[in-house]
Amino acid sequence: MIKKILAAAALTLAATSITAGAVAAEGSPDAKAGGATERVGAAAVSPSVSPAAEKTFHRGGGLQNYNCPSNRLCVDVWDPTQGTYKVFQFYRCQTHALRGFYSSYTPEIENDQTTGTRSYFERSRGDRYVQSTAKHAERGINWDPINYIDVC
Repeated sequence: MIKKILAAAALTLAATSITAGAVAAEGSPDAKAGGATERVGAAAVSPSVSPAAEKTFHRGGGLQNYNCPSNRLCVDVWDPTQGTYKVFQFYRCQTHALRGFYSSYTPEIENDQTTGTRSYFERSRGDRYVQSTAKHAERGINWDPINYIDVC
């Protein structure tokens, strides 16, 4: 009798966990708009770049109402581990590999480098997807196909 009770309790617990996970995934910032595929089941990863950016910090509004410092390229992306935006500030001309960058909410870039300087957002090394020419104010970007940032 005790074995039957324990087995029933285990099944109930398993069903509750599966349902809770599905509900959590629906409301996660990784859910795509327009009915596209969701990133369900993936462990939350804090976005990062390699080599490291000059400066990285978390900010509730991301780049909104933030002045990217002169001669810098600034980008923001949602950080699911912190529940806020993570801002990356780049200064050095080099290529950075992206990890954990997903388009959620409204990611943005702001290019405040020297006028005319170009930065490229690449799918694979050398496959330029988006170009940003300094100086320009904030603009949206879709991180999903981008794996590298080539700063100037």
